[in-house]
Amino acid sequence: MRFSSLQYLTIFPVDRSAAVNGEETLKITLKNYVLLSPEAINLDEANRSKLQAIANADPLALIEYWAVDPDYDGKVFRSVWQDYRGNTDNDGDPLRVITEAKFTTAAQNGPRRVCVRVVDVFGFEAEANVTVAALS
Repeated sequence: MRFSSLQYLTIFPVDRSAAVNGEETLKITLKNYVLLSPEAINLDEANRSKLQAIANADPLALIEYWAVDPDYDGKVFRSVWQDYRGNTDNDGDPLRVITEAKFTTAAQNGPRRVCVRVVDVFGFEAEANVTVAALS
């Protein structure tokens, strides 16, 4: 049995809007997802080739679920927004997750630490942590 622990997630810079009525809006957009150890997945060569083709053409298509914690403390992940394959409330495509989250959250003075976690179709997890500058 082999385990893959090397996944890599990147996101675009987080868009943080000015606070209105005690709330601010965050927009988080997934940029890229890389499965760095596809050989750890138990597939025959034909299916491994298909997986590699999908990963090269549209790597975000491998994501099964993703969630956002806009105030990550580095210890406990508290999801306030999520999307998953099959959720058609966010879009009409049951086979894919959306790649952009836009939501409101309580306004915060100073910088925010945002954490995004994804789980791919094989059950592997990856995360991206960014500090978003304070609103000026």
